[in-house]
Amino acid sequence: MKKQRTKHKANNATEINQQRTTSSEASSSGKAKWIATAAAALLLFGYGFGVYHYSSHFQRNIVVNNIKLGGMTVEEAEKTFVEDLDSHKIALKEKERTEIIDPQDVDAVIHIGSQISDLHRSFSPWTWFTHFLGREEHTITLDVTYNEDELTAVVNDLECFAKKNVQAPKDAYIQAGESQFEIVPEVLGNTVKKKQLIDAIGNALATCQTSIDFEQADLYKLPSHYEKDEDVQNALAQANQYTHGTITYDFSYTTETLDYSTTKDWISISDNFKVSISDSKVGDYVEELGKKYNTMGGSRDFTTSYGRKINAYGGDYGWKIYFDKEKERLMKNLKSGKDVNREPVYSYTALCRNSARDDIGDSYVEISIASQEVWLYIDGECKMNSSCVTGTPPNASTYTGVYSITYKKSPDVLRGPNAGGGSYSSEVTFWMPFNGNQGLHDASWRSSFGGSIYKTNGSHGCVNLPYSAAATLYKYVDAGFPVVIY
Repeated sequence: MKKQRTKHKANNATEINQQRTTSSEASSSGKAKWIATAAAALLLFGYGFGVYHYSSHFQRNIVVNNIKLGGMTVEEAEKTFVEDLDSHKIALKEKERTEIIDPQDVDAVIHIGSQISDLHRSFSPWTWFTHFLGREEHTITLDVTYNEDELTAVVNDLECFAKKNVQAPKDAYIQAGESQFEIVPEVLGNTVKKKQLIDAIGNALATCQTSIDFEQADLYKLPSHYEKDEDVQNALAQANQYTHGTITYDFSYTTETLDYSTTKDWISISDNFKVSISDSKVGDYVEELGKKYNTMGGSRDFTTSYGRKINAYGGDYGWKIYFDKEKERLMKNLKSGKDVNREPVYSYTALCRNSARDDIGDSYVEISIASQEVWLYIDGECKMNSSCVTGTPPNASTYTGVYSITYKKSPDVLRGPNAGGGSYSSEVTFWMPFNGNQGLHDASWRSSFGGSIYKTNGSHGCVNLPYSAAATLYKYVDAGFPVVIY
């Protein structure tokens, strides 16, 4: 019986403890609900207060035209824009300095319309809690009036427009250096675009900007061409190619070298970097070559068979540079940029070129009108010496000078007008013209040669020779062989 009573008491104690636990849990749950309800009510109150407050105030992170309007009413914000002109001073950030534009110096007046109130209405007060962090920037354009003449005067007085402070921009350009063409880099300078600056200041006043960076706002005048521009680099490469090659002219006894020191002055580079070679300067150079090295018609030192030194000049024998074709060849050589070693392009050539005044050499025909004699020299050896009959003076005289055999023909018939009228026709075995219709030939119709026959019974201008003398000449001479007549 005792054991049953003990067990019953134990059961009662357990039930009592369970009842106490349940009561405690109920009490804690009630408190939690109360706290949660209070917190929710507080949050709701705070949120509602925020909605109410920001219905008439700007949210905390709102910045308009660089002015913090967070927490301000529309009226306060408008007053800030209108009355705080010091906050609207504009810093002009130049390369060398910073200058200040004061709105009061240009009689600036800010007129507030509905811009600020419209901006405020664009924000929903229901989302005010999302505007506590960060910085939310906005720009509005205000109705700003200012004295344009005074602004222009203020701008004109800025240090950046003082003549001593202004450096104009310069384009990159190409110039001839010591050994090749090179680029002179552009100069950026610091010349300000005045009209654009005035417009930028007016816009800054209207939008309450407090600084204008000249470089960022593109307010400097800039060069049109830069060192790294493709057209500049291409022009440099082309100019250097045109002057890179060396052209060496071979004149047998000497050479003439054309290189960069001369050709650099022939290069023209236009404002838009088109490279050309001066046609006139190339022509001038070829012309000078001709003056220096052409011998046709020029004076030569000549020693006659009698040992007398004379100047032999005139005639069509000698060297003559072909102007047009040499100019064309030279232009191609320049454009190739390669080294070239060659003779000029000639229109006429002589048998030799021993010096500037010796292009006859040791093989030639010599004719003396005064002595009525003809000599043939081959490599300095006299192969033939004969009397002759030259043209009758004064109307049919044989011309003096240095000529070349044009061609030779055997036999031939010579025809031409007589001085007294009519015409002649003469058959010859050996015909060697050297000056148009004047030439060397046999004259079988003559029984004597030399002396003074030519003065009264001379030829029509040709050099008449005995048959054997003409045959010897014909054997040795050919087209281009020099004939010296004095």
